[in-house]
Amino acid sequence: MSFGTFHKGKKRLINKIKINILSFFIRRKNPCKDVPKKIKTCLLIHDNNKIGDLIVLSGLYRELSKRNVELYVITNHTGNALLNHSNQIKKVIVKESNSLKNMLRVIKNAREHYFDIVIDPFETMPSFKHALLLSNLKTDNILGFDRWYKRYYTFYHLHDENLKEHMSTRTCEILSHMYEDGKKADAQRYELAISDTIEKEINSYIAGSNVVIVNPLGAKKICRLTEIQIKVIYHWIQNNHPELRIIFTGHPDDVSLLNAHGVETFSHSEFLYTVALTKMCHYVISVDTALVHIASAFEKPTLALYPNSRTESYPSHKIWSPNNPNAIQVISPTYTVVDINSEDIIANLERLFLK
Repeated sequence: MSFGTFHKGKKRLINKIKINILSFFIRRKNPCKDVPKKIKTCLLIHDNNKIGDLIVLSGLYRELSKRNVELYVITNHTGNALLNHSNQIKKVIVKESNSLKNMLRVIKNAREHYFDIVIDPFETMPSFKHALLLSNLKTDNILGFDRWYKRYYTFYHLHDENLKEHMSTRTCEILSHMYEDGKKADAQRYELAISDTIEKEINSYIAGSNVVIVNPLGAKKICRLTEIQIKVIYHWIQNNHPELRIIFTGHPDDVSLLNAHGVETFSHSEFLYTVALTKMCHYVISVDTALVHIASAFEKPTLALYPNSRTESYPSHKIWSPNNPNAIQVISPTYTVVDINSEDIIANLERLFLK
């Protein structure tokens, strides 16, 4: 075992102990097990850095807005940028960082309101600060999916433990818990809002060209294509579809690596510019699930390159697959995308450009 793995395991164990100890000192008085018949206010907690989570649940924002529910969301700066232009969200409470000082500030802001229901829909690493947040909210109803915080929920949902279907079904589970007709809602369709100003800027940048976006380097090591794979994609498109403008996107650090190869790249400090570029492009090729989900919101023809799942109990390539009728998913035979061979990439590029 490496020192880093040992340190992470130790930190995780300490946090679990803190979470359980806190639950004995801070308990809710007479927590309500029944969801109110009339829900006026709802708080959704996004206490991780996974933007894909917010996109996958975007159908929930739309459905709650239809029911005149005032939705508040706790998220980070990137999440705030993504949700800032949505008229379906009453307020975003921004978590500046993971420090205790900032979490206490978030709690103070959240405690300015009483919520008919609080939703904790995402899995997080065991965190004392997350437990502190859950235990200090003004509410009688907390619906949660993370088993580490069962003591803090008024209703713990088993969906995450039994998850064998697409993550977008979580929206249906949440709505069916809140409403009798929740299962009937059109909740699995994504929706993203962009400001007119940003759209105009990207429109000017594209200048009428037919664009294909390529994101070859994901945040995880298992989601990063090799230089050979990147060249295969780039040269195949160049040779077979010279009318297309190829734009590489990704994290600024990764984009700087790609610049060395003389390709056109796009990176902006504001995440919403990438969303706008995706909306206006013609095709998307990506190893990054966040971009795959953005493309799904606009039903763009997409080639998604995924690593295989490490365990059968959590088939991640199925759970986080493109929720998009115009998408093609290629799954590596191993736990990393570097083992997708060139023949498979080319065969699926041909399928993509038939769409």
